[in-house]
Parts: sequence; structure tokens; C-alpha cells
Amino acid sequence: MAGTRRSTRWRVATATVVAMVGAALLTTATSGAAWAEGDDATPPSPFALVADAGEFQTGYSVASPYNNIYVSWYAAHDDQSQVTYEVTVDGEVVRVVTDAYELAVITKRIEVPDGSHQVGVVAVDASGNRRDSTQSLEVVVDKLSPYFNSRPTLFLRTGRVTSEGYPMRATWSGGDEGTGLVAVHIGPNEGCCYTLDPDLTQFDFTVAPRSELNWRITLIDGVGRLTGRPRSGYVSPVAWAKTKHSDGWRQAQDPSASDGWEWVSTHRGDRFSMKVLGESVGWVTSTGPQRGRADVLVNGRVVDTVNLYSSERRPARVVWTSRLPKGDDAVTVTIVNRSPDSRRTIGVDALLLHR
Repeated sequence: MAGTRRSTRWRVATATVVAMVGAALLTTATSGAAWAEGDDATPPSPFALVADAGEFQTGYSVASPYNNIYVSWYAAHDDQSQVTYEVTVDGEVVRVVTDAYELAVITKRIEVPDGSHQVGVVAVDASGNRRDSTQSLEVVVDKLSPYFNSRPTLFLRTGRVTSEGYPMRATWSGGDEGTGLVAVHIGPNEGCCYTLDPDLTQFDFTVAPRSELNWRITLIDGVGRLTGRPRSGYVSPVAWAKTKHSDGWRQAQDPSASDGWEWVSTHRGDRFSMKVLGESVGWVTSTGPQRGRADVLVNGRVVDTVNLYSSERRPARVVWTSRLPKGDDAVTVTIVNRSPDSRRTIGVDALLLHR
């Protein structure tokens, strides 16, 4: 009887174990079948690119002088499998990253063609589920230097003559085919210059009296490439001995004039002339309530009529300037008094020459 009872208990226990093992096998088989059928339809977690990463990246924009750039992104996660990444340029895969396990931030280098492109990253799990990065990079590869559209120039301009010197103007125009111009530098030397808005095409400054000019205009693009042009010259008054004038002109004292006096005419038709060879020329005189007007001739042809009237006296003004034609021949500049009877006076304080 005892043996029979033990046998019954063994048979019951055996049946229970078999049932448990069978249930476990069924559960395992069912789970395996579900995995095999691809029930993992969840893509990796959302992830972002890293802003301001790399030498040339600002936010999510990259302006680079080189074709190879670094791309950085935060790791994505998946609860079923490891994640790999595809780096794309304009939608085309250029690099597959499979070695980024357990990294919080992944950084890889890729090649980007010249010009403007969009770079993105895609996270992919073992079931092929995909997740695009929440941002993309706007990349411009700029391997061309800026250029001047026209020859930069320096020349005398109208304005006041002061103890600091003569009024000058620089002009230029330029561009850049890649990232565009971001700034213009201009100044008398590399260590001392003005930084200007890239949209500007002229700059006014003062050059010291009787001084040598040695200025440089430099264009700067978005990746730091430079194109510069030096411009030089010498600015000084024309010696009185090299001028000619009709009999009606006389010298009048004027403490505000360059040399403490100026040549003055009060008769219509009086002429004052000089021969010059250089870059630009300027006429300095005073304006005021009693001042008239004059024609300016270049090689005998009237090129301008200058009205010297102003409601109050303004001494030492450059009232007319002109760039001179290129060549080896001197140009004759003549000032002719054309004043009305009510305001008959014109003067010549100085004739400036930039050469």
C-alpha cells in the first residue's frame, strides 16, 4: 500500500513537471514566432543633432572651406535591438555608422561636395524601423575667394579741410559665390583698420596733410577667405609756382586758409589754372554769403559749375573734386569766375593733388 502511494505521487509529480515544461516550451515557441513575424514596429527614440558642434558650425548651419566636415548627434535608443545610423547628403547615404554603442554623443566625419547641401542622420533598428534626426545641417562648402567687381580706388572728395588733413574717399565693389561677403576691412595698415558692413561700397576718411597714402581694402567671406588690394599715393597742395592766373586775382589774408591767405577774384572771366598729373584733384576755398560761382574746365571743356554761396561763412572747404584720366599726359584744370554782380567773389585757398 505504501509503495502504491509513492508511485501515485511520483506519477502526479512527473505529470506536473511535464505540463510545466510543455507550457514553457509553448510560451517560448509563441514568443519566438511573434518576433519572427516582426511585431517590433516601434522606431528608435527621437534624437537631435548637436548644435554649434565643430569648427565651422553655427547652430545648424555649416560654412566650411573644406569638403570634409564633422557631424555630431545625440544617441537614439531602442528597447529591442542596437541602433545603427545612416548619414545622408541631400537624401543619399554617404556613411553607415555601426560602432556607436553606449556613446551619448556620436561624431563622424563625412565628405560634402562644393556648394550648398543638406546633411541629415537616420537611426535604424534591427527590424528596419527608421527615425530621422529632428534637425538637419545646412552646409555650404566655399572653396573660392572673394573677388572685386571693379578696381578699388582712392580719391579726394568734397568736405572740410581740418588740421587732421584732407577729405578722401575709398570706393570698391565685390562679391563671393559661396558664402557671400560678411565684412570689408579698410585701413592704412594691417594692424589698424576699420571693419565695415559687407553691403557698403565706399568709405570716407581723412588723410594727414602732405602725407603718403598706403591703404588696403580687403573683402572677407563667410569662411574667412580674404582678397585684398593695396592703394597708395601722395596728397599735397599744388605749389603756387606751378599755377597760372589772370591779372584780376590778388592775395588776401585769411587765418583759416591753408597758408594764412588765399587768392581772390572779384571779376567775371578771371581765370586760375594749373597742369596736373595724378589720380584726383580738388579745389579748396571758402563759401559764404558774398561768394559767387565758377565754371571748372578740364582741358578747355566745362565739366562743372560750382556755387560758393552759403548762408554763413565756411572756410577751408573742398568744393570740387575730380578723378583724373589715366595716362602720361598732364591735364589742365581751369577755374573761371562766373559770379553774378550781387556776389562777385571767388577764391582759391589751395589746389590739392592726389598722385
